Amino acid sequence: MHNSSTYQIQVRLQSEAIFASGEKERNLVHSKALTDPYGFVYFHAKSFKGQLKKQAFWLWKQYDKVDSQRADSFLHSLITLFGINQLEISAYGIGDRVERVKENSGIALTNLELAESIRNYYINLMEEEVEEGYIHFSPSDLVEAQTNIRTQIELENGTAKDKRLTTIQTVKEGLIFYSTVTFLEPPTEILLADLKQIVNSLSRIGAGIHRGRGEVEACLLCNGKER
Repeated sequence: MHNSSTYQIQVRLQSEAIFASGEKERNLVHSKALTDPYGFVYFHAKSFKGQLKKQAFWLWKQYDKVDSQRADSFLHSLITLFGINQLEISAYGIGDRVERVKENSGIALTNLELAESIRNYYINLMEEEVEEGYIHFSPSDLVEAQTNIRTQIELENGTAKDKRLTTIQTVKEGLIFYSTVTFLEPPTEILLADLKQIVNSLSRIGAGIHRGRGEVEACLLCNGKER
């Protein structure tokens, strides 16, 4: 049954978020949003997976405070889903609860992107306009429609720099993004239930989350419906 199912993580932005590309644009912003060649913003799969794993460890610690047996079961799911390395084993003090280092994860994620139907609509529209010899909007227009330019005080060692402001390109509140989840082996019901718990507990994503940006509402979908 699971082999024929399609799983996705849906993330709705409840506030502006920073999907930083690490690039700067002269005379515009110090931190650009991550965009593809068509102008659609996205959040990189590796970064998203890392934040899910961090959230999974946070959730495991909550379980461990109240039910060690449930915590051990959840830890097994965490390792199956994301893998675990020696640094994490040492950092969380769980050497006696983990049999061995498991570098490989049991899931693969795609970039967190707008719905495929939305992307295809605008991509087809742009391609048609190019063929017909006129262009009503460009990738730059799409970027502008999905983002805001914000200004904030630049900090150095926790202190505001004198007369130094930073401009950042934030992704607009209300946009909904999707990442497809591929299981390398058929998932058990327990594994799916634990992944759902991790996803549902996710409250923030993106860069600059310590400054209060990137509040989200997330859920796990199976064949397009919330699981």
